[in-house]
Amino acid sequence: MDSPSTHSRRAVLTAGLAVAGGSLLASSPGAAAATPGPDGRRADTRPRGGRYVDPHGPEVAEAEGKRAFSGRVHRLHLEARKARIDIGSRTVDTWVYGDRLPGEVVRVTAGDSLSMTFRNSLPQPTTLHWHGLGLRNDMDGVPDVTQRPIRPGDSFHYRFRVTQPGTYWFHPHVGVQQDHGLYAPLIIDDPKEPLEYDHEWVVVLDDWLDGVDGSDPDVVLNELNHGRDSMHGDSGSGEGHHSDGDHAHASGGHGEAAGHGNHGTGHDSSHGTSNSNSNHRDHSGHGSGSEGTAVPAWVPPAFPDVDLDRFVPHVNGPGDLGLDLANKSLHEVGLGNLPLHGMSATAAAAAAAASADAASREAARASRGARRDDGPGHGHNGPSRLLKSGTRSDVLGGMPGSVNYPYHLINGRTKTDPEGFRARPGDRIRIRFINAGGDTAYRVALGGHHMTVTHTDGYPVQHARAEQLLIGMAERYDVLVTAKSGVFPLVAVADGKGKDKTALAVLRTGNGPTPEPSVHPKELEGPLTTADRLRAAEGVRGRSGKPDRVLTMKLMGNMERFNWSFNGYPYTPSQRYAIEEGERVRLVFRNRTAMWHPVHLHGHSFTLPNGGPRKDTTVMRPGQRLAVDFDADNPGLWMLHCHNIYHSESGMMTVLGYRRK
Repeated sequence: MDSPSTHSRRAVLTAGLAVAGGSLLASSPGAAAATPGPDGRRADTRPRGGRYVDPHGPEVAEAEGKRAFSGRVHRLHLEARKARIDIGSRTVDTWVYGDRLPGEVVRVTAGDSLSMTFRNSLPQPTTLHWHGLGLRNDMDGVPDVTQRPIRPGDSFHYRFRVTQPGTYWFHPHVGVQQDHGLYAPLIIDDPKEPLEYDHEWVVVLDDWLDGVDGSDPDVVLNELNHGRDSMHGDSGSGEGHHSDGDHAHASGGHGEAAGHGNHGTGHDSSHGTSNSNSNHRDHSGHGSGSEGTAVPAWVPPAFPDVDLDRFVPHVNGPGDLGLDLANKSLHEVGLGNLPLHGMSATAAAAAAAASADAASREAARASRGARRDDGPGHGHNGPSRLLKSGTRSDVLGGMPGSVNYPYHLINGRTKTDPEGFRARPGDRIRIRFINAGGDTAYRVALGGHHMTVTHTDGYPVQHARAEQLLIGMAERYDVLVTAKSGVFPLVAVADGKGKDKTALAVLRTGNGPTPEPSVHPKELEGPLTTADRLRAAEGVRGRSGKPDRVLTMKLMGNMERFNWSFNGYPYTPSQRYAIEEGERVRLVFRNRTAMWHPVHLHGHSFTLPNGGPRKDTTVMRPGQRLAVDFDADNPGLWMLHCHNIYHSESGMMTVLGYRRK
């Protein structure tokens, strides 16, 4: 199936405008612990409490105001919805952005502002996360950290300036929704583009099971983690929402992840829409003029950034939280924005506790019934999709993942009916690779050609020749190829998951038959290029010298219990690892598991050691130790997590929090 046209690098989508907003904040009651780190500094090894920057606070608005702005605003509409999608060899019921898989490419130019009205027409709450962007914190799309989840039928207005050119993408940050088919490329053009090329080909890789013989990603997660709740809520239900008091008391414990319940209800239904009419407050940070007039955003009742353990040393549940708050002034504990509607502080605290307790019971009920009934699988569990134990990838140093996907896709097509891309012999093509998979690393090669790697994760590298390229989940690579005459297979191998587990697309510069689905170009036997073999371009190299702060992140867990975590603390939204604006921070990753993990940092890019590339996602092999540095120049609360979505939603996530000055 040929593309209707080549992708212009100056194509821009335009549409309309709406507004909404919200914030949600909590802080960890855990005490800090430290161990000696590199350069004799103390390395933080667990989340801790303190006062942190509000994602909607003045520090975030100030940082946004300092970002370069061209005066252009790109206004778009996007809808997440159910759809019946042809993936090439069969048709499946799934969820998509718009009416296609992947979602339509969104293009803007660095320096512009993106303004998107996003409507949730799914049966579950959702969000949008803008993967790889150093954007304003309140637009990052992390439920219960930077915003409330967007409930079914509601809309949310995402608006932010984009500054760094490159290849990015967006997807939900709720449960395993990404593995249903909710993802789309985001291309930020460089107004001073240094590369010369004739065409651009955006290539999105994905592993697929949704809707195939009754398979459903939520059922797979449930089987893997033995029925524990997802870390970002039970995506199988739109009911129930735990209070932030729940979040505060849930952190700091060792052992298996317990989850934190569902998202998206238990707050005013007007949130996320343009017709909210209570508790307005302007968090946009935008003034009038070329970017338009700021519209106040409704802020849901929330526990703000406060160390609740000052008041509740041993919180066992929402009821205990209410008792401890009963005799406190709401302003004293930082809850002054909670609308009392004539209630006393005692009554308000008790009501909040009762509401949270009811939401918890409703969430448990919903998770038992809705996980299988509300998803695209329509209540059918289907065959087991788990990989056999003992499956191994020499490239990744152990098991390649946990899920045995029946299909692997390039731009939403299986290898039996692949996408075709047309060019002329001698044309120079920029291929932008995005791995949108949930559990699969791919080795990619273009038959009959070598590739020249120019960028990874949006940032330029010293140009390097590659025969085949390893791309972990959420990583992106840009390459240049000079097209030869003929018909050539672009093959993505699901590394370690079986000889027949491949995806295929076709480059055509002349006549000829489509390559067989089993095609295996010789380039897949050549040297393998990985990120650690690349070097950053001179303009984006990391600074040398000692860091101001060292955070040690031990990747922990095992396949049997599926109890993934950082430093032994399964995720709750209240976790904080403290950093301060202006610091140079070193993250020391130690993978103590027998599994590989693609680790992703929100809102920032880090540099790999020894002059390595600048990235936001890095592959950690079993037993590996890796130190990466980043500049703390984007205030807020930022996720750090494994981008194997089954690992993240089973506990391997945490939050880096900027302390207030």
